[in-house]
Amino acid sequence: MSNRTRNLHAWRTRTADGRKREIRAQLFGARWSLSSRYTDEEEWTDHPRPSLEDLIELEEVLESKYQRKHLAWEHLLSVRKLIETHRSRRRPSPRPDESAD
Repeated sequence: MSNRTRNLHAWRTRTADGRKREIRAQLFGARWSLSSRYTDEEEWTDHPRPSLEDLIELEEVLESKYQRKHLAWEHLLSVRKLIETHRSRRRPSPRPDESAD
């Protein structure tokens, strides 16, 4: 098995409207790339900025693989760092205290 296939992770999920969606995540170098498609589509859609939901699902997939000793700890940590970065971008900036003189 090549490193390329060991760093490819795939899972399926259902959307709120019931459509099946397949997601692929690949670690190449130190960079994750995610792509997805619906089962009724042939083409994959790349996600340069994956959604928080996709990253959390990836973390769950990798955590399961890590527990079975099929994944390096560093790979799981890198996804957790991406999740934290994503969450920090979504937080609103603190506003200056309006009651201060």
